[in-house]
Amino acid sequence: MKSLKTSNAVKDLVFSIAGKENHDLIAVAFGWKTIVGNLLAERASIVKLENNVLFIAVTNNVWMQELVLRRSQLISDISRKLNVKLSNIVFFMKQNQQRSKRG
Repeated sequence: MKSLKTSNAVKDLVFSIAGKENHDLIAVAFGWKTIVGNLLAERASIVKLENNVLFIAVTNNVWMQELVLRRSQLISDISRKLNVKLSNIVFFMKQNQQRSKRG
């Protein structure tokens, strides 16, 4: 039970530091794994939330297709479970980190 109290305290702290303007982004970030599951959460990461549009970077085309097919359900689940209203979700491929290191 102590872990749950600590977890809530950390969440409360993050929400207070992030400010009201970032509340929805933080809510989605904390709930992302619950919404998409462990497997997809490891392969798709939240980049930003702007004008009610959530931007998600995905590791490859296969997972992007899975997410695109589930877009409407994701928007609905995020609204219902996290109380965050989205107008759209944009998926794009993550940049290969090897390329950026070559510099």
